[in-house]
Amino acid sequence: MDEELGPAPTPTGALSPARARVARALGHRGPGVALADLADELGGHPNATRAHLDAMVAEGHAETAERQGAGRGRPARVYTLTAAGRRALAGPVAPVSEVLDAVVAHLAHEPDAAARAHAIGRAWGASRRGDAADLLATLDALGFSPDPAGGGPSALIRLRTCPMLASARAHPDVVCGMHAGLVQGALPEAADGLRVVPFAEPGCCWVEFDGTPGRPRD
Repeated sequence: MDEELGPAPTPTGALSPARARVARALGHRGPGVALADLADELGGHPNATRAHLDAMVAEGHAETAERQGAGRGRPARVYTLTAAGRRALAGPVAPVSEVLDAVVAHLAHEPDAAARAHAIGRAWGASRRGDAADLLATLDALGFSPDPAGGGPSALIRLRTCPMLASARAHPDVVCGMHAGLVQGALPEAADGLRVVPFAEPGCCWVEFDGTPGRPRD
């Protein structure tokens, strides 16, 4: 079966008290924390800390990598709290998502729904107006997991997750139009050359800047 086009849903589940404690320690220490260092800080058996970390990685709340040491032997595995993990520490966002879903479902049956949704998005983006770096920060904070493809602002951003994915699949003209308005309102000087391409490829949507020719090269 072909991969489904488009992004993954933004992780919104709250962390359990035990995992929240691990996440707070991980976030406090910064990127690339070794299991042994984290277990020393938290106490208890390292296997328990490892189990929490593995679960957090599977949920998208942490990421892991190998760090090669100075000597021989197996590289150390290190962990970093993700943006999704920081959002989960702040608390679940499901109630907000439910309100947005209800608004979208209502708006979808109104005349000129797509145009109205785009206007709402432009007003939303205007409240977060800034430069290209600010746009990336805004998209990250709102749960889109932006992934720039290229070396500069005149490139492409892959949106790896979507905080309104179910509604976007049910009412793409409304939700994706709102998100298009968001990016255009947040970066008004480039608005004429900005567009959102919904469900552009397996795993993401695109934000294209003017001059981005066709499909991007990785």
